[in-house]
Amino acid sequence: MYSTVRIFIRGTSLALTLISFALCGCSGMDQAAFPPIPSQGSVGSLQGSVFGGHAPIVGAHVFLLEATWTGYSAKAKSLLSSTSTSGYAATQDLTTGSVTNGLYYVTSDSNGAFNVTGDYSCDAGFPVYLYASGGAPNASTVINIAGISETFSSGTYTYTFTASNQLYAGQSIQFLSSSLAGKWATLNGTTQTVLATPTGASFQINTIIAPSTGANTQSGSITAVSAVNPAIVNMAMLGLCPGVGNFTSSISYVYMNEVATAAMAYAMSGFATDSIHMGASIPNKVGLQNAALNAANLYNIQGVTLELPGNSAAGEGLIANQATVSGNGTVPQAELDTLGNILASCVDSTNTASSSSATCTMLFANATSSGTTSGVKPIDTASAAINIAHNPGTPNVVALFALASGVVPFAPQLTATPNDFTVAITYNNITAPGSIAIDAIGDAYVPTNSSSGYVTELSPAGAVLATSATGGSGFDSIAVAVAPNGNVYVAASGSNALYEYTSSLGAVTSSPITSPPMAAPTAVAVDSSNNVYVTDGGNSASTIQKFNSSGTWSASISNQCLTRVSQIAIDASDTLWASIYTSNAICRVSNPSGNQWFASQGQPNAPTNVAIDSSGNGWVAAGAQTNLFMYSPFGNQTPYGVINNVAQGGLSSPTFVAIDGGNNVWLTNNGNSYALSEFAHSGTAITNSTGYQSGNLNTASWIAIDASGDVWVPNQRGNSVTELIGAATPTVTPLSALQPGVRP
Repeated sequence: MYSTVRIFIRGTSLALTLISFALCGCSGMDQAAFPPIPSQGSVGSLQGSVFGGHAPIVGAHVFLLEATWTGYSAKAKSLLSSTSTSGYAATQDLTTGSVTNGLYYVTSDSNGAFNVTGDYSCDAGFPVYLYASGGAPNASTVINIAGISETFSSGTYTYTFTASNQLYAGQSIQFLSSSLAGKWATLNGTTQTVLATPTGASFQINTIIAPSTGANTQSGSITAVSAVNPAIVNMAMLGLCPGVGNFTSSISYVYMNEVATAAMAYAMSGFATDSIHMGASIPNKVGLQNAALNAANLYNIQGVTLELPGNSAAGEGLIANQATVSGNGTVPQAELDTLGNILASCVDSTNTASSSSATCTMLFANATSSGTTSGVKPIDTASAAINIAHNPGTPNVVALFALASGVVPFAPQLTATPNDFTVAITYNNITAPGSIAIDAIGDAYVPTNSSSGYVTELSPAGAVLATSATGGSGFDSIAVAVAPNGNVYVAASGSNALYEYTSSLGAVTSSPITSPPMAAPTAVAVDSSNNVYVTDGGNSASTIQKFNSSGTWSASISNQCLTRVSQIAIDASDTLWASIYTSNAICRVSNPSGNQWFASQGQPNAPTNVAIDSSGNGWVAAGAQTNLFMYSPFGNQTPYGVINNVAQGGLSSPTFVAIDGGNNVWLTNNGNSYALSEFAHSGTAITNSTGYQSGNLNTASWIAIDASGDVWVPNQRGNSVTELIGAATPTVTPLSALQPGVRP
């Protein structure tokens, strides 16, 4: 649509090639009402640039935000105050012509650069991130001028023309050269600012250019104007607010782009509904902090790509990492670059406040809140990235991948449509990993399933923190548990013993525990009082041995249904569940009397473990019949995995089961390329027939979910551990807290 635009310029004449610079930040951020500014912990000065797609983002509003502990997906806090201490003014939001909710930002220049000085503070330990909204890539598009007329009144020249683009309040424009035979050339190289948007299509321009002569009427010309794109939002996670010092001591420069945005979207997926609603409850401070730190594994905000050991071919930076910060993890660089290119397709497009470009329209239609056409469409690129992280197996993977075609700004990128958009890090060189257990601060403990076992402790970001001394023979694949006090227990089936370690994998005096004698213990579980339960069934015994926290034997829990138990779990009522692989049965018995609540017989076929949900139900995978069953506390069985003889959710010889904090059910598979399956608590499959296949999955030997919503899978034949970043709902850890199926 064409509109008439009047430009009021005091005492001047006009030459027209028009390029737009600082555009308004028109995303949802600029209208948001934020909590009060915090008042502790200096942040220091920050410099950086906003680079979108193929060009710098000019005129972006750069906010400094803090994720909170006031609730999940709570609105982030805005940290900037009215002025800076170094002479750089932080501009108040002028999207409506007046201060909006007292929010402040700095504006990126023609190179996308910004400078945030030290007139602000943050709360020690809170995640702090940069948020850049609006602006435009420093590029221009051609528009047609239907005609230009000039009038003069009271020292002000008024220029009116009809064009296919509108200007916006807060936009800066520059007249570079004349396409009108030089008649209005005195504005060459000068910059004007749109002060406000009055009624109709007239815009007021502020200028100090002196007048000169020009014809009263001109016709037919071409003007170049940079495209307005209010859909642009980029984010960059700075890390945790330091308790001592400030970010300046560790961050020299911040490079924000769509890859940084995708990395942060996935890392913070469990705590965000969109780009400005990001937080956790107070009990899950650790999960929120670990998620923020994990963003650095995916993208280095200081512009140097982290490379795999021995590899120096990652490029010049500004793309996703190849390796994690600790160097032992492989990052899906091409996938993250592809996600950046998908977002860049919208950023690079001509997307205005009055209409959306085809690429932005396609992005938002295929990156809805639910991943389906009925979901809520995002209004900015960062929220679109968060939605993709929430729905990585969306049926729209093909349509999203198509947006990354053409000349891409970030490379390498994927060369073919992926199975799904889960982002998985693979931690390498972990020999024959067995099971895995997560402790209260997010550390993961992985026993090596070998003739002479040991345990490896990984940080929430995958760094190797400790390795235990050699333990017993046959640290079985379902044999590790973490107690509420932090101690780690591993059953050694080959040594007929129970091993105990401190949280740092140090020796415990009473370890190994061998009395009373146990026959081939294969599983261990711990309750909320630090009591330890160990299977004792290698010689057809029908017993689970119970020990107190000091390693002293407490009771033998016996029942005929406990013969050759392969795995045990404890529900919130302190009742034991047992799966018996050899007899295709599940039984539930009281603790410590052993009184039987129920015992199934004949199915599920080849069960491995039982995972408990928030209602006290037990979920079991039937590997031999490719099915998923739910058992009520009283033994009522409901099958979910197969409908009309068709396996759901990508199930294929399912093995191990876990429940996340949203009561969703996660399963590993021995078939279907070792894909992961996800089901809602209702039993409806979330994954499609191919499941999730990221992360070099290979013969999973357990599955665990942490307080950040990351899914951990040991790959026994792959000698590695896979971590799917932000794929699940944050979950209470360790399992011994007996709070299944709920967010912390």
